[in-house]
Amino acid sequence: MYNGIGLTTPRGSGTNGYVVRNLSALRAHQSAADRASAWDIAPPKHREPDAAILEHEKKRKVEVKCLELQLELEEKGLEEDEIEKQVDELRTKLLANLNAMASNAKGLKPSDTHAIAAAKKEELNKMARALGTRSDYTEGEAFDREKQEENRVRRMAEREERDRQRDEEREKMRLQKEKWEAERKERERLRRREEDRRRKEREEEMNRRERMPPPPMPPRDREYRDRRSRSPVRRDPAVRDRDYDDRRRRPVSRSPSPPPRGRRPSSPSLSPPPRGRRPSSRSPSPPPRAARRFSSRSPSPPPRARRPPTRSPSPPLRTRRPPTRSPSPPPRRVRRRFDSRSPSPQPPYRRSGSVEPPSRGARGISDSPPPYPPKSPPPRYRRDRGRSPSRTPSRSPPRGAGRGGRDSRSPSPPELRHASSLPENAPHPAASIPDVPSTKYTAVTHPEDPSSVPRSVKAMIDRSSAYVLPVYARPPVIMSHGKGAYIWDTEGRRYLDFSAGIAVNALGHSDMGVANVMASEAGTLLHASNVYHNKWAGQLAELLVKLTQQEGGLGWETGSTHPPQGATSGAKVFFSNSGTEANEGALKVARKVGKARWAASTGKSWDDPACDKHEIVCFERGFHGRSMGALSVTTNPKYQKPFAPLLPGVKVGRLNVLEDLDRLLSEKTCAVIVEPIQGEGGVHAADVAWLQALRKKCDEVGAVLIYDEIQCGLYRTGSLWAHSTMPIEAHPDVVTMAKPLANGYPIGAVLMRDDVAETMTAGSHGTTFGGSPLACALGFHVLSRISERSFVSNTMEMSAYLSGRLAQLPRWFPSMVQPGVRGRGLIMGLGFKDASQPGEVVQMARERGVLLLTAGNDAVRLVPSLNIGRTEVDLAVNVIESCLHVMQNA
Repeated sequence: MYNGIGLTTPRGSGTNGYVVRNLSALRAHQSAADRASAWDIAPPKHREPDAAILEHEKKRKVEVKCLELQLELEEKGLEEDEIEKQVDELRTKLLANLNAMASNAKGLKPSDTHAIAAAKKEELNKMARALGTRSDYTEGEAFDREKQEENRVRRMAEREERDRQRDEEREKMRLQKEKWEAERKERERLRRREEDRRRKEREEEMNRRERMPPPPMPPRDREYRDRRSRSPVRRDPAVRDRDYDDRRRRPVSRSPSPPPRGRRPSSPSLSPPPRGRRPSSRSPSPPPRAARRFSSRSPSPPPRARRPPTRSPSPPLRTRRPPTRSPSPPPRRVRRRFDSRSPSPQPPYRRSGSVEPPSRGARGISDSPPPYPPKSPPPRYRRDRGRSPSRTPSRSPPRGAGRGGRDSRSPSPPELRHASSLPENAPHPAASIPDVPSTKYTAVTHPEDPSSVPRSVKAMIDRSSAYVLPVYARPPVIMSHGKGAYIWDTEGRRYLDFSAGIAVNALGHSDMGVANVMASEAGTLLHASNVYHNKWAGQLAELLVKLTQQEGGLGWETGSTHPPQGATSGAKVFFSNSGTEANEGALKVARKVGKARWAASTGKSWDDPACDKHEIVCFERGFHGRSMGALSVTTNPKYQKPFAPLLPGVKVGRLNVLEDLDRLLSEKTCAVIVEPIQGEGGVHAADVAWLQALRKKCDEVGAVLIYDEIQCGLYRTGSLWAHSTMPIEAHPDVVTMAKPLANGYPIGAVLMRDDVAETMTAGSHGTTFGGSPLACALGFHVLSRISERSFVSNTMEMSAYLSGRLAQLPRWFPSMVQPGVRGRGLIMGLGFKDASQPGEVVQMARERGVLLLTAGNDAVRLVPSLNIGRTEVDLAVNVIESCLHVMQNA
């Protein structure tokens, strides 16, 4: 029998070798008195073990002690050779004195068998714990038939339960697949029906176009036609019009050659459409049978006689001559005149960034003369079938251009169609800024008073409050879902999220591109830890560094390709889970860089106790997180006091005050952390001159300059970083980022120069979840989209419009609003003269369906999604104006 430690024992050497019980005399259903009497009637019999069993017991104890020594040495971390050496020495020593390992069983009494069995069971349990196996093993358990039967029944019941659950899951999945299949078939049926409807419409449209007469040629364009014509002869207008009318009255040809086209009449006077027929904006003239319908409904049909030449642009009605099969093409001069102006097919209207088509009258003709002769007719006039390529000179877009003339080298995915993209001929947004404040939203539409909160919402909030730590002061609203710039609560009320989840949702809620990437990557590789590489972390880091090179920042000038200050590759990235962790990592890096620089300047070791380069400088109204390190540089007493004492060696200065720099920074300073635009602290921007002086002072004392751009970075200000447009003398050594990088999925990052990153070695910092494949894939997708030029242009366009509208408020409400608008890009602050008013405005706006944020103690913060539209900006500002109007007249 194998006992698990390398010894094979003879059968009967266990506890059953010492004690032989009459198990039939012991029954669990009997009372204690009956079992005691049974014990007295048939007491356990003692059987003395033989010499071989006693010898085995001694060797087993030797092996147990050797195993204990081996485990103890392994915990101390010794080498395997040393462990084996010490274990062999102990085994040799114990075997030499083997007789002292176990007592002779000859002198044991029958009552001592219980003590022997208990001691042996304790040894077995100890061995089992050391080997990592079960600790409740009882020797002889394998021979308990009742126990075996009980285990067999239990395993059978568990197997039946698993089979039942598996069958239920299969049935559920079958029903769900049937439901999905039915939905798919219904969608397919609707799609086919829609395609059939569109195909029929196209066929009807093509039939109408084939029956259409050519558009008239008004005399007004005579000079332009003569100038573009290949014929040097200019004919008399009357003769030309008469010939043109003769050609119009010729029988309709069934030749595949297209009708003349290429010019739209420019006369503002139009003939009225025939009675009884709805004007069509898609066809330039009624179909051939329109005259017959007109005649059947009108007592006096129009004459069919030949009309005299006229300068009216309205085309004459066609006569009822039967069509012939003999082709009768128009004269070569007319065909050449029209074909010479027929460019290659152009993309249809309503493309991204295209100009809206002009309005059209009943016959599809422009209501007013165009300012210049059109170079190509709109798509509804085109008939390219059967046309010879030689007759249509190619005027296709340049090679590489996509739809709408976009360059394929900088593609813009379909998700980049902004809600606010305006036509090219639209007026500037500032041209439509109202002259009076809006009072449309003075009434409360989303009440929050206790009497208006539904009972179901109260029950859900009470249930959540019983288990969730109450560290947030939340309104009595439970959010359900969102789409774009809007979010809905469980009662179906819609809110405009003009806070973007605290400047997080750069692409709005429920973006389909983000959802597709998340679903794809979550089904591929969700997490593998930082023990291994993953493909997305490197790609996202490369994109961050290259965008910084192109747009400027961290020592690079805009468009530079050379690393700053002679570095090898320029910058390195560390990924974290949040902005707070990014700031914690940046402070840790700065501490180690400070020690390395002190060691290099003094010639001592960096871990010398005499190293005093550990001080950190921060500034008032800054917010860098709520962990102990980040909270130490967040100078808000409301946040710091409950958790004091905090990190020592922190100095606090004032933003944009040059006189404080000499006092704050010294040779002991290892790091300076500052927000180029303070978001939480009131949307206060740092002056460029002050940042240049701060950069110079950091270089003098050897301190690491950290820019916290968690809220103001990543195109929130219209450029990659808030400091990208500043001179390189104001650039930092380290940049931290987080909020919009993955559009709501937790991720943060630290971007640092090479001369800072070179001090960080393996094991000096780390994180479990940071830089996961899913987070980095989402970050790469979001950053690729928000860095597109069209996306950034929309951000700056909406920023100018929002700033223009907010600039009106101090003039309309001078008693409440401070002059000027804080911030830039789409991080703006509206200052108030009374510190109690920002919170009141935020609550009133929420009760009217707009979500805003406070900033500091005197401002309302506006940080919408970066793809916000003009309609949403108007709604948000109109609600703010209505709230201020109510407060002013209260």
